Amino acid sequence: MQSCTSSKTVLLWPGNLSISRILFIGSLALLTQFTRVEAAPLIAFPCTLAWNQCQDSTVSGYCLYYGIKGSTTTNRLDVGMTSLVTLNNLLASSNYFFYVTAYDSIGTEGPPSDAMCYTPPALSALKLTQLVNRTMNLHFLAAPGTVCRILYSSTLNPPQWQFLVGAIADANGNVTITDPLSGNPPARYYRSVLLYQPGLP
Repeated sequence: MQSCTSSKTVLLWPGNLSISRILFIGSLALLTQFTRVEAAPLIAFPCTLAWNQCQDSTVSGYCLYYGIKGSTTTNRLDVGMTSLVTLNNLLASSNYFFYVTAYDSIGTEGPPSDAMCYTPPALSALKLTQLVNRTMNLHFLAAPGTVCRILYSSTLNPPQWQFLVGAIADANGNVTITDPLSGNPPARYYRSVLLYQPGLP
């Protein structure tokens, strides 16, 4: 019997193949702050999931199932033979479940993988990269078209947030800005703030 490399596998068809639990790509636990509170739900930043492919030749593709815990609706996404998928339509602060099944050439699905739970935030954590001449590159993810603001403070005791720049997430959800660190501050702290998402009132 062939199996995928993982700490735990779930048998799909006896003697034929197995599939491991799905894993998120990237940081999951870091929540950022945003100031706008709306009656309409916010869209989370793009979420990428991955799983181990099975080596058995009878596998013709995979289906990703996901939904909000407690809801009667479960979404099914046929992803073919890929083992990496990005979801752009999750609702921020909602409790989601995810699992994967493999199917054969006639579309028969095996039992599901272990379920994974995740509550996506509206903004990803800030990623900082120092460039030449003390220039700082800031990157984070938001739903495409989201209008954001980057603030900075030279102290956190207490923070004195000042406006740095406004930005709009591109079609892939990326927000990237550069801070030249003018004035040669000894330290600088950053905060991303969500101002507006397309489709919200």
